[in-house]
Amino acid sequence: MSDKPPSDTDAIALETRTDVGSLLCRFCNLSLAFHGCLLDFGTCNAGPEQFCIEERYYKDGIYWYSIKGCTESGDECFKTRETPFKTQITHCCSYPLCNL
Repeated sequence: MSDKPPSDTDAIALETRTDVGSLLCRFCNLSLAFHGCLLDFGTCNAGPEQFCIEERYYKDGIYWYSIKGCTESGDECFKTRETPFKTQITHCCSYPLCNL
């Protein structure tokens, strides 16, 4: 996942995912820079209108850790949440294992 904001083409691709088959996504509950996935749960299957997601957490502008898996809905995608202590950015994608 890049650090740039999502583009309009990302959102368009997500809007069109209504196929019946499942989407295979990486499922990792804790991934650190330079270490990779520490709490690896393998994969998850996203159903119709669900996507692969990566939530990245930053502290003072520095990448801290990420969580990867499947969304419950598209409402979780492309959000930025800021608190005084951290910034959370979510990115969704819609092809197999795109959140590696």
